[in-house]
Parts: sequence; structure tokens; C-alpha cells
Amino acid sequence: MRRANRHDGFNPVTTEVHGGPLARAVMVGGMLAGYRVLGFDLETTGLDPRSDRIVQYALIGSDEDGSHINQTSLVNPRRQIPDASSRVHGIMDADVKGEKEFSEHLPELSRLISGAVIVGHNVTRFDWRFLELECMRAGFEVPVPRAIIDTLTLARKLRIPGRHALGTLCARYDISITRAHTADADAGATLLLLWSMMQSHPKDFRGDLDELQDMLSGNRGSSDRLGPGMVDLEPVEGTNGKLRHSENGVVIAFGKHKGRTLEELERIDKRYLDWLASPSSPIPSKTVSELLRSQRE
Repeated sequence: MRRANRHDGFNPVTTEVHGGPLARAVMVGGMLAGYRVLGFDLETTGLDPRSDRIVQYALIGSDEDGSHINQTSLVNPRRQIPDASSRVHGIMDADVKGEKEFSEHLPELSRLISGAVIVGHNVTRFDWRFLELECMRAGFEVPVPRAIIDTLTLARKLRIPGRHALGTLCARYDISITRAHTADADAGATLLLLWSMMQSHPKDFRGDLDELQDMLSGNRGSSDRLGPGMVDLEPVEGTNGKLRHSENGVVIAFGKHKGRTLEELERIDKRYLDWLASPSSPIPSKTVSELLRSQRE
């Protein structure tokens, strides 16, 4: 990730995390002054917080006094990591063997998150949901942050043109993520992205943190109705948006399995997958058959 130019309210530093360069954005002015500000990101075994588990987490940023915080670790999910997920984040079963379970990290994570401003991309619909369910499984109280700033929601509220995937937005603001889809790099990128959006839309950040929260939690537009991040995924040609390309494979964008990949359906609901590939499906059966064939090769 590149080193950004220094501006008021921003102090980037570069460090080495798990063998790669990472820029950490330290907010020292404006509405974030005096708060612990942390970029938050998770890598997981899949997309469903009910059945999938965390394999890596990162909290990257600064404390109230400006000191750096860099809390990142691999996590043993106590289950096999699907190949499709490993292809995205590069974390294999051998990498997490012998690592602690997520519940063992919760006391320190809770201390850092409580009262902090948490920044993440699609954090409210993905990362935070995983955290909540992991806390419930461990019998641990969910930490209460001062605020959660979701840069995906923010990009939509600011009506930034184009796709709102993290990589696309970072490219728009000339932020280079050298190790995309690792938790620490993505967490750092969200801080840089937030700062960039604050700089390019100063009128929208003249208020305080509560006003920003009000803007983010207001009525969502129609662009949010497809589900977690669906609107930002490229539609599969000829499916009228009912199937979309994601980093984990082709995703269902409608019905009871919305958000699941075709590969997941092969494991959990083969009958539904057979229906998708049948003449009675709302998707051309040839398209589904070709997609299934290509992912098996």
C-alpha cells in the first residue's frame, strides 16, 4: 500500500505486518480527534456468519493519544477451509493449525473495540455479524463501539460513481493494496479510503460523529435491497442479475439461498441446485450448467 501525502487530520505510517507493507491511517483531527479509530476486517471460511467461521482478523489504527494499534492474527476455525475461500485470502488449513480459536482472542478484541470508532467496508453486514455470532457462541458480551463507519454505505450515501467494491474505490483514490484480501491490508485500506472520502467531500463531514452516524443509518436506497454487497457484484450475463460474480465464485442473488455460491449449494442443497439447472428455473438452464461445469474443472 502506498504512503499517502500528509494532510490535516491524517498521519499515515508504514509498518511491516506478516511480511508485507501496510499503511495505517491515524486520524488526529476533525470529527475523529480524541477517539480510538480502528480499521476492522475479517477473513472467513465463507459468506454465511451462521455456518462459517473466522480465520483471520485485524484491528489497525490509533488510540486516543495517537499511539499505533496493530492487532492482527490468524484464527483456527476448527473446520476445513474451503478451497474457494483459500483462493481469495490465501489462508490454508496448514496456516491455522495450532492457532488459537477466536473465543480466546475476544477479551483483547472487546477491550479495543469498546468505545472505539470502528471503520470497515461492508462491516455492518458482514464483519460485524460474524463478530456478534462468535460472541454469542462463546457466551461473551458483544462489545459496544462509539460508532461504526461503513465505507461501503458511505460511498453509496455520497453517490460516488462506479462500483463500490473496496478494490475499485481504492483504485479511484489511488490507494494501492499490495496484499488485498488479507485482514490487516484491507483494514488499513478502509482507513485510507475513509480519509480520502473525507478529503474529497469536505461539506459532508463538517458536523460531528453523531451527525455522520445519523447519515449512515438513515433510510437505505434501492441500491441496498439485493442483499450484502450484491449491488456491487457483476451480474452473470443472461441471468438478469439473478446470478453474480463474486470473489468466492458465482453467487445467488435471489430466493432463499441469496448470498450463497453455487459451490456451497452443491454441498448443502443439491436439489435446489438441480432446480436452478432445470427448464423451470428463472435462469437459463444452459447458463447454470456451464457455470457448474467450469467451477468443477
